[in-house]
Amino acid sequence: MIKDSGERTEFATGATRDMQSGKGDMASLPWEAILRLSRHYEEGAKKYGRWNYQKGIPVSSFIDSACRHLAKYQCGMDDEDHLAAAAFNVLGAMLMEATRPELIDLPSRKGRKTYDYERNTDYEDERYPD
Repeated sequence: MIKDSGERTEFATGATRDMQSGKGDMASLPWEAILRLSRHYEEGAKKYGRWNYQKGIPVSSFIDSACRHLAKYQCGMDDEDHLAAAAFNVLGAMLMEATRPELIDLPSRKGRKTYDYERNTDYEDERYPD
């Protein structure tokens, strides 16, 4: 079965396509930056194992590392690709938020909104009622 939103876009050729908004804009992603980031994932896989980061790491650890790499980049350090390392860590925090919310361990995030791709909306963190 093919999912169908009911929204259609008709192209100049006469072809139509289901073009529901909220799916994301994959064509606009910065693929040069993503290819650069993929090298960081490759090196991490050699060091820790390919899926190590998906086992679960507290969000505070990802954020700490991301901030440290950004600081090193701003200080002019070029001993490693600090921007790719920061991006890896930001993505890791986002992944934990989406798949392992129990690892959101920053006190300032308790009870705050998180982003849910499937619902395409922000939602209150139900784990921490007022």
